[in-house]
Amino acid sequence: MDVKINQVILHILDAGASEPVLSDRPMELDADLYEYFSVCIEKAFASDDSKNCRFLPDSPFLQEMQHNDDFIDLSRRIAGVIFEQLLQYQGIPSGDLAVVDCAVDGVPFYAVLKLNYRPGFTHVTNVMGNGQCSTIAPQRTLLPGNSKADEAALIDRANLTIRLIEKKVALDDKKDFYLSTKVFACTQAMPEKAKLKAVCETAVAAVQQAYPEPEQLDDVPPFDGGTETAVELLVRNQAVDNTISVEDVRTRMEEQYPLAVPAFEQALADSGVERSDRVTVSPSRIKKLESRSFKTESGIEIKIPAELCNSDDAVEFIHSATGGLSLLIKDVLV
Repeated sequence: MDVKINQVILHILDAGASEPVLSDRPMELDADLYEYFSVCIEKAFASDDSKNCRFLPDSPFLQEMQHNDDFIDLSRRIAGVIFEQLLQYQGIPSGDLAVVDCAVDGVPFYAVLKLNYRPGFTHVTNVMGNGQCSTIAPQRTLLPGNSKADEAALIDRANLTIRLIEKKVALDDKKDFYLSTKVFACTQAMPEKAKLKAVCETAVAAVQQAYPEPEQLDDVPPFDGGTETAVELLVRNQAVDNTISVEDVRTRMEEQYPLAVPAFEQALADSGVERSDRVTVSPSRIKKLESRSFKTESGIEIKIPAELCNSDDAVEFIHSATGGLSLLIKDVLV
């Protein structure tokens, strides 16, 4: 991903104050800050907590975007609306709001990054008479130590779509999202990790329904979860640049599990995932799909690479007459 930052402006949104501290000019960017915000944007794009949304036709922010080319003024308006919500609803955390004018792979974006405060401690040195004393003082407005925004809006200025990372907070008498409903007025969408879960679960269920006996499948071990391992591995193997094409998954299923395709397509449609969707999968999520975990009643846990679960040369799953399952690991090096 190629991120080019043009300018960044920072606004302070602290509920402990009666007004926000709004900047009227962009910050000076040194190499460290440039890298910090670049990584924030890259992580936001790669996050499977994100969801692809569209502005509602009557969205005030959409109207503002279409008629206001003043980056600084637009950023102040975004900060002002968020601060109003912050004062009204105590569940919304205080934080600094960085609005970034940038291009991602050549496409112009506004990246709205909310860096929520964290409590912590820092050292303080006081001069007392002819000496000095250092102590520890509490701080409630520390920014995230890693380059990751807690909440974010990635606004594609070319096609006016928005990618959101948001959290539910207490709004009146229920928990709800405030960025999509109160700030940007955009459609609700399924988070990327929920889409991935839906793809995996519908694929597994369709295969298990079409092939109820494991012996009907090639290279699937005869144990509960074997089919699940094989199908999830199929889904994971379609990942390219941290995205999975749902159509690619359907194509692979048609090649390997043709009887399961009709049920997969129907269940996928019912889940709200489109065949044309490309699902973002975070690197950590892909890593989780690379192995299967098995745990005994005594607490022993073993992780096995998913592709080896389908290899009789590496492991063997043995059913007992009582319904138990034993795992035989072959060629152990000690």
